[in-house]
Amino acid sequence: MSRLSETLSRRADELGITQTQIAERLGMAQQSISELFRGNVASPRKWKSLATLLQIDEKDMLEMMNEAAPNTPASRTGESSIAPTAENIRISALADSNARIMAPIPPQMTERMIPVLGEAVGGSDGEYIFNGQVLEYIAAPPSLVNVRDAYAVFVDGESMYPRYRSGETVYAHPSRPARRGDDVIVQLRPTSEGSPPRGYVKEFVGWTAQNLVLSQHNPVREIRFAKDDVISVHPIVFAGKY
Repeated sequence: MSRLSETLSRRADELGITQTQIAERLGMAQQSISELFRGNVASPRKWKSLATLLQIDEKDMLEMMNEAAPNTPASRTGESSIAPTAENIRISALADSNARIMAPIPPQMTERMIPVLGEAVGGSDGEYIFNGQVLEYIAAPPSLVNVRDAYAVFVDGESMYPRYRSGETVYAHPSRPARRGDDVIVQLRPTSEGSPPRGYVKEFVGWTAQNLVLSQHNPVREIRFAKDDVISVHPIVFAGKY
């Protein structure tokens, strides 16, 4: 039994309520409550309501749900842990004025959910950074429900306007190669030792011998990054408000 299941069961016993009574109070099906107790349903509304009813701190609830999520790779140290790639994706945060990165879709969850990670910071070109914070969960779009390492970004700036507006969510397919004209989530190595990695939401132009070439919409301009600094380039395959 996971720590989540043990904690929820203990709190329910301490408060003298059953799963059936919890379902009635929250207006949910009992099956949904059973899935929540196993960590298999991560809808923000559902788990936050359950945490409130059982008097559990939301940060503690998120931590336990992350632990209970099946097939989520363990956190690693060093450079291999800084990017959500197919090989080393983990629950870690990416954020800034342009975007916030999210971790992989747990493939066995009843509801395919993606944790929202990160906190927005400044960046004139829509730069964002990993910062390790989990905010909430959102559902994966149908096109990515079977893509294990799919993740998403909250657009939080205007550098890609009017293609993407602040507040929209964009979803990336980590194993699909980027083609010219694709919108992409690019992740770059830190600028200095001990700093978090960086990232951008831009349009993919192509590769030169030395650089990754991107396009920005607002203001319109070409952006180049040294090839050696690039961790990943993942095409955006779906976008919208959630």
